[in-house]
Amino acid sequence: MKKILYSVFMLATMVLAACSSDDTTEPAVKRGMVLKANVEDTDTRATLTDNEGKWKFAFATNDMVKVGNDKVDGYYTFTNDGTVFTSTDAQQTTEAATWYAYFPGETISLANQSGAFADVANKYALAGATTSATTGSDGLTVTMKAKVAVLRIVGVNKDEKLDISVKDADGKYVSGLTADKKSADFIVDKSDTKVSLLFKQGAGVYYVVVPAGVKLLVYKGKELIKATKAGGLTAGKYYTLKTGDTDGWEYATINGEQVKKYWVQLWPGGPKFATENVAEKMNFTEACKTGDAYVWGANWRTPTKDEIDDIINSSTKGLVSCEVITQEGKVGLLYKGLMPEYTDKTLFINSESSTTEHVGFSYWTSTKEQNGEGHAFSILIMDVQFYVWSIKTNAITNYFVRPVLAK
Repeated sequence: MKKILYSVFMLATMVLAACSSDDTTEPAVKRGMVLKANVEDTDTRATLTDNEGKWKFAFATNDMVKVGNDKVDGYYTFTNDGTVFTSTDAQQTTEAATWYAYFPGETISLANQSGAFADVANKYALAGATTSATTGSDGLTVTMKAKVAVLRIVGVNKDEKLDISVKDADGKYVSGLTADKKSADFIVDKSDTKVSLLFKQGAGVYYVVVPAGVKLLVYKGKELIKATKAGGLTAGKYYTLKTGDTDGWEYATINGEQVKKYWVQLWPGGPKFATENVAEKMNFTEACKTGDAYVWGANWRTPTKDEIDDIINSSTKGLVSCEVITQEGKVGLLYKGLMPEYTDKTLFINSESSTTEHVGFSYWTSTKEQNGEGHAFSILIMDVQFYVWSIKTNAITNYFVRPVLAK
C-alpha cells in the first residue's frame, strides 16, 4: 500500500451514500456510509540534534481506516477514494453510538520494518472518535491523532550491524499495536522474547515507528542507545538517534607532541577525514606508513584509493555537493553533506593557489600498484569548473596528504 508523506490536508466535505435493504427480515437500518477523517496537525518535530525540520502526514488514495462503535463487536473498512473514505458495508445503528476510527488498521505489527522513509506511513498509527454519539445517518466526522513517534536512526559506521529492538518499562519487547475498541487509542503489544523492529547490515539512515506516550528503552543489539522519560516520546514527532559521532577531535602525534586534530564524516559509513593537510608534502613511501611510524601517529592514516573514489563519486550519488571556493586565501573544493544529520558537515580540499584561473594539484592515497607506483587523485580547477580523477604516478613525487581516522 503506497503512502505519501507531505503537507497535511483535510478531506473533502462528507456525503451520505446509503441504500435500503430489500430484505424485510433485517433491521430497519441503512448500509453504506462516508467518513470525513481529518488529521490533527502534525507539523512538528523533535530531535536529539540541533538540525531543524518538520514532519507531516496525509492520507493517500486507497488507504484504509477501520471503524467500529460501542454497539457492535467488529470493524467496518472505509477506503479513501482520493476525497473521502467510503464503505459499502458500514451499517448505521438504531441508537446513537460513539464511533472509533483506526489507521492503518485495528492491528499493526512493528516488527521487521523496512527502515525506508516512504514506508513509515504504513505503520503510522492514527486513532480518533466522533465528538458525540450518532447513528451515522449523516455520515461520520472524526479527527484522528497520531499514536506513534518515529525514530530516525543514523548508522554512521561502515559495515555496522543495526539490530534495533525496543523494551517498555517492564522489560518487555514491543512488537506491535492493537486498537483499544472502547477508546480512540491503541494498546501496545508486548513479547517476552526479543523482537527486532529493524535489522540492517551497513551504515545508513533508517526510520522506525515506535509507540508514543510510554517509556521506551531503545537497543542496538545488547547496547542501550536511548532511554526515554516515563512519559515516552511525543506522538506525531520524530527523533534522531546516531550510533556514533559524525565529527570530533582526535589526537595526532607530531614530532613527539600530542596535538588535537578535527575530523568530519560527510555521509553514513564514509571516511572520517581530517579538516587539514599534513603540514608538508610527502612522497608515496612516507604516505604509506602506518601505526606509530605514520606522520600523525597511530590514530591516523592515509586514505585508500577506494575511499578517495568514494568522495569523488559521492556527488553523483546524492551524498554530497561540491563547489569551487576560496578559503583563507587558498582555492579548493568544498564538499557539503546532503544526507540527514550531515547537512551541516563540510570538507575543504585545498590547493596552494590563490587564483582560480588554472589550478592543478594532487593528493596521495595509500594504494600501491604492482609495479611500485602509487595511486593519487588529481584536481584541476578552471574558474568555477573542476575535474577530479585518480592517477598512477611515480612513488618519489611529493604530493599533499589528507589523513583519515585509522579506525
